[in-house]
Amino acid sequence: MFKLKSRIGPKGQVVIPKPIRDNLGFEPGRDVYFYVHKNEVILEKKSGEEILDEFIKEIEKKKPPKNIDWDRLHYSQFKRK
Repeated sequence: MFKLKSRIGPKGQVVIPKPIRDNLGFEPGRDVYFYVHKNEVILEKKSGEEILDEFIKEIEKKKPPKNIDWDRLHYSQFKRK
């Protein structure tokens, strides 16, 4: 773990240091989540629910091709002796 310093501006804004933004893929306009745990503020790129939603949406986009004999395709993977 490494620490980088940033300063809170007059409007309460904090700039996430560039090495951290680059490492985590933070881009302008992206939502982030803040959590308080004990005496620490935790910043997350995505919530667990958001990650799951994106995963489900990707699966829903991929529809199985039509006109495929799935039984024949499955059983063709086994060599018969």
